[in-house]
Amino acid sequence: MTRAPLTGPLAAATAATLLLAGCAGDAASAGGGSPTQLRVAYGWYPTCFDYAQSNPFALFGRQVLDTLLSENPETGELEPYLAESWETLDGGRAYEFTLREGVTFSNGEELTAAVVADNFESLWALAEQGVSITPGAYLRGYQQAEAIDEQTVRVTFDEPNAGFLQANTEGQFGIIAPASLAATPEERCAEGTIGSGPFVLDERVQDERVEYLRRDGYDWGPAAFGRAGEAALERVTIQIVPEESLRAAGVVSGEYDLAYSITDTGLAQAEGVDEVETVLAADRSVVNTLVVNTADPVLADPAVRQALQRGIDRAEFVETFYGAGVEPATDVVSRGHRAYTDHSELLTHDPECSQATLEEAGWLAGSDGVRVRDGERLEIELTFAGSDIGTATAGWEYLQSQLADLGIALELRQVSDAEQADLRTSGQWQLAVYQGASRGDADGIAAFYATDLAPWSGQAPRPEVDGPLAEQATTVDPEERQRLVDEAVTAILEQGYGIPLFDSAQVLLARDSVRDLTFPINAWEPILHRVQKD
Repeated sequence: MTRAPLTGPLAAATAATLLLAGCAGDAASAGGGSPTQLRVAYGWYPTCFDYAQSNPFALFGRQVLDTLLSENPETGELEPYLAESWETLDGGRAYEFTLREGVTFSNGEELTAAVVADNFESLWALAEQGVSITPGAYLRGYQQAEAIDEQTVRVTFDEPNAGFLQANTEGQFGIIAPASLAATPEERCAEGTIGSGPFVLDERVQDERVEYLRRDGYDWGPAAFGRAGEAALERVTIQIVPEESLRAAGVVSGEYDLAYSITDTGLAQAEGVDEVETVLAADRSVVNTLVVNTADPVLADPAVRQALQRGIDRAEFVETFYGAGVEPATDVVSRGHRAYTDHSELLTHDPECSQATLEEAGWLAGSDGVRVRDGERLEIELTFAGSDIGTATAGWEYLQSQLADLGIALELRQVSDAEQADLRTSGQWQLAVYQGASRGDADGIAAFYATDLAPWSGQAPRPEVDGPLAEQATTVDPEERQRLVDEAVTAILEQGYGIPLFDSAQVLLARDSVRDLTFPINAWEPILHRVQKD
């Protein structure tokens, strides 16, 4: 078995195109040999087939969708897709897109400016209903979308929206057909949406499999796809295989071509198998993080938060509990994120500093080793769900042990996903586990750390963070925008408003017959249009 290397820091691999035993020149041709099927082993059946409503299941939603713009995976530059050109107006308060002609949805309906305008109106309506939270954050300040003529759509905001263009490369902004726009959110979740993309949803069997067929006549993929015309694959089958060992064994035996979410256990099964390769597909997101409730009486104390920040040995944590594709966090976002800056000096393990900080704040060692101030013990509850970032309870027990050495009693509370969701909205929590959400724009940081946007409710305002994050969102100049982001992130890390843990890549196993597997945006949105099989 050969492993696709993580060259240098994870940053180099994140936005780059990952290829398996292929070359871009082969993929650029419209041919591709005899019709083929890609068989993917995946752990979870999607709870919703509408990507606008369900970010965690990007693999399913993106295959049928096209977006207005594309992002070059090597340069980060925006490029044409469904829109052949675009213009920023009024300092970022308005944007106009000129659409490519001749595009149709898989049901035969035509792509027009009116349809695109209706898509934005639908996204905003869903956001206002609380159904599509992430697109709502992308559309901050939205006023309206209107068709100027048959091929030109204008979107206006009540203030500059600097991240809007990049948002139009994200799958949740995939353009859907009028027939899907007419459906209810519940119908879209259950039945999926009709897009103009290279594949069409053909069949879904609950908890068993999802089938996609090649879209006949598809001929408008962006340059980033590296392939003209229709997809090389005739069919894509995503088989639902909850158990990792079965996913790995299936690739080893040849039953599956590709398997998602592989750990060292699965890699060991494939060790020595020449026909199987390891693929590290890095992401661009807020890293896996401990969320801090700054409104909590204990965590309102900056000394406690700062002690947590310096008290965790991230390198040892990662080495002990994770394998390929995981590195200690060095910023609030992953290394391949366009807003990334190396802040590793603020995340250095320094238990002596943590202890001194607590002492100076009046948290003194108690008789049982737990620090006490004014009769209050330094106890903090960490809430986590079983599905959180793949860390077994032993990982949280390790953190519990590390913090106990500092005099901090970390209490562990495992809850169901539903209970976690209720806690998130209640504000009745202290520390919680957050698995980073993908967004390759600075607005992704704001969506997590800005008080009025944070998905975890109840946090106290943080002016030194909220101010710069709000200002960057309306700043079109890229250098000034990055300066504001760095100002906010420095405050986040210095004040312990979030405790970044690790930066992870998705680990997959693939047969070496799979060629040109590409992850231009994130690990969960492979461009299967380009994939070929020998």
